Amino acid sequence: MELLAPAGDLPCLEAAIEAGADAVYLGLSLMNARRGAKNFTPAELEKAAELARKHDVRTHLTMNIDISKRELGGAARILSLARDIGIDAIIARDWAVVGLWQALQDASSREDRSCPVLHLSTQSAVTNVEGARLARDIGVSRVVLARELSLREIEEIGKGSGIEIEVFAQGALCYSISGRCLLSSWGGGRSGNRGLCASPCRVPWAVDGEAVGTAMSMRDLVTVDRLAELSAAGVDSIKIEGRLKKPEWVREAVSLYRAALGSRKTDARPARADRDTVVRARRLAAYAGRAPTSAYLDGSYSGLTGVTARKSSRAADDAIDEFMGGGSRYRAPAPAEADADDGYQLEINVTDKDLSCRCRYKGRSESWRMPKTRIKREKKAISIDDLFASLRKDRIGEAELNEFYSNEPDFMLPPRNVKTVVATVHSFINRLTGKSDNGEDAVLKAPLPDPMRAALATPPPDEHNTRRLGEQPNQARVNVKQLNSSLLPVLKNVDLVLQGATIHDMEFVAKFVDPPEYIVSFPDVYFPAESSDQIALGEYCKANNIRVEANCWGSVWLCRELGLDFTTGPGIPVLNPLAVKCLRDLGAKGVTVSMEADRQQIEDVCSGAVLPLTLLVYARPVLAYTRIPKESLLPFDSAKPGHDGAWTDRRGISLQPEGGSTLTVFRSLSAFDWKTLSNDNIRVANLTMDLSGESYPVDVWKRFLRPGGKRGFLFNYDRGLQ
Repeated sequence: MELLAPAGDLPCLEAAIEAGADAVYLGLSLMNARRGAKNFTPAELEKAAELARKHDVRTHLTMNIDISKRELGGAARILSLARDIGIDAIIARDWAVVGLWQALQDASSREDRSCPVLHLSTQSAVTNVEGARLARDIGVSRVVLARELSLREIEEIGKGSGIEIEVFAQGALCYSISGRCLLSSWGGGRSGNRGLCASPCRVPWAVDGEAVGTAMSMRDLVTVDRLAELSAAGVDSIKIEGRLKKPEWVREAVSLYRAALGSRKTDARPARADRDTVVRARRLAAYAGRAPTSAYLDGSYSGLTGVTARKSSRAADDAIDEFMGGGSRYRAPAPAEADADDGYQLEINVTDKDLSCRCRYKGRSESWRMPKTRIKREKKAISIDDLFASLRKDRIGEAELNEFYSNEPDFMLPPRNVKTVVATVHSFINRLTGKSDNGEDAVLKAPLPDPMRAALATPPPDEHNTRRLGEQPNQARVNVKQLNSSLLPVLKNVDLVLQGATIHDMEFVAKFVDPPEYIVSFPDVYFPAESSDQIALGEYCKANNIRVEANCWGSVWLCRELGLDFTTGPGIPVLNPLAVKCLRDLGAKGVTVSMEADRQQIEDVCSGAVLPLTLLVYARPVLAYTRIPKESLLPFDSAKPGHDGAWTDRRGISLQPEGGSTLTVFRSLSAFDWKTLSNDNIRVANLTMDLSGESYPVDVWKRFLRPGGKRGFLFNYDRGLQ
């Protein structure tokens, strides 16, 4: 098995090479899922690739986030740069990166040049055989599987797909299945799917007002004693998580797994790790103050949460000192500030609920909102007035802050809010001036091959995208269990999307609606044991001419394999027009705009979408998916049988757990509601209300259509998606 190590910066890369890594994964300061790491500039990346090649170590470049239309040119140039400097593999999530890679592969073939291979990120949430098969069919050479799979499921996917399999072996675990979490984005616009997760699952939560501690905080993964089993399951590469860790941690982690796997020059199967190796690997978890686990591999989902990162823990400090030389914990640096261009205005107003911000420059404006974050350390906080003073001292390229206003200039801001303001202002000005976010424009402005230039061309939008934001919804999403005689008359002449339907529900569905009137939605997440049921549902829909909606890589493969007429739903978020084009080439008849998108990003998708678009204008969305059973989420001393209470955190996020046969989902108790919005630049085929989480869907539908009303929560529409 390949040993794949993290390289958050050059010292970490050197540590990984010295300790015996077969390959390293690393990212630039933009377009990767660890934007909080130090990362590499393009010039540094070239040196890193050269150093790794000198030691026969492969390099994998992370481009594993959702990207906007305005970032497509940069993404294309990063891919071209990766080829030119000899990067071995690209790790992707967004369909646009897949399309750009295919164009680069075409160009490389014409020029008789080598091209990096493509790996599918764990952010793509591949949890079944069908998803891996789709990746294989479009040219991907490796899939990084979801971290929640058992050994048996890993083996089934590997043997049934004919593609290389990579799994995580050491490091932090996410509470939600990766790529399926909106918690951070919902709470403040910092999206984990864009590389800026604020880790809301690590903070204290309360259930019905009763404190339950960090009941969502996961233990750390340790598998050094399970490597023989992973090898037997057909795993081709094991990955150490840790691009935010120090070089000393990386060196220790790689050394341990190298010793357990054996020499790089041998093909022997890994032997069972001795006790000392296991103890040392578990001490690595103490770096974050969390207990170790490998329970997912056994298909065990209980007892994995509720462990707080205890910074004052003597045991943790001792473990860190043992291989860190007594140094303090590593803190991710603030994102690097960019250059930009000439007089801008900034406004920060304090409301009862949040902070409302607006930046104006060259006739354009960017608005966003931030939650009021509790100040933990008063010495680190600064006033809004002090922030203005700081921004006045630092020009952004040729631009300087020449007008500023706040209704409460003495209001204190914690570092997180300060960083958000600074990063958003820099990003906004840089977009308008065409500057690169990492300040290395010359490196990323090399000419592109013709196939990549063609892929970036913006076509005219599809003729069906005529419904303007502000008009009445023409589509509703409902759960199959909500179908009844009182719902359907209200939703007459409205396209219905049925969620949660199985093959066993179809006879019940037929009593209420005819096939032309509804679309069957495949689930966002399903596992190998559920594949046969999904196939049966697809075959039923094919036989009865029922339209379907795909929501993961696996269901896209099923639709193509069965010849189904399909669109893609919210589970396959689209943030740019090139992703729309790529999904059209796979056979999709329509796509859904990412629920996270802000106003500008939605407008940009609409400007060049070659398929009919669907836009959600109302929803109480699922913010997290977990395999941990609902009844085992709380600490044992606080658990209550069948506890369904509201989960709340200090930022005001309120969630309701809903248990299923294989997943627990956390749905927001509050909705985003775009009833009051109107925008002529946003034109789609379907404006959709998601009523699947409503106890009284008829009332919600009628209330939305009723004239007037207060402005609702707009999610990222006005505050911006970071």
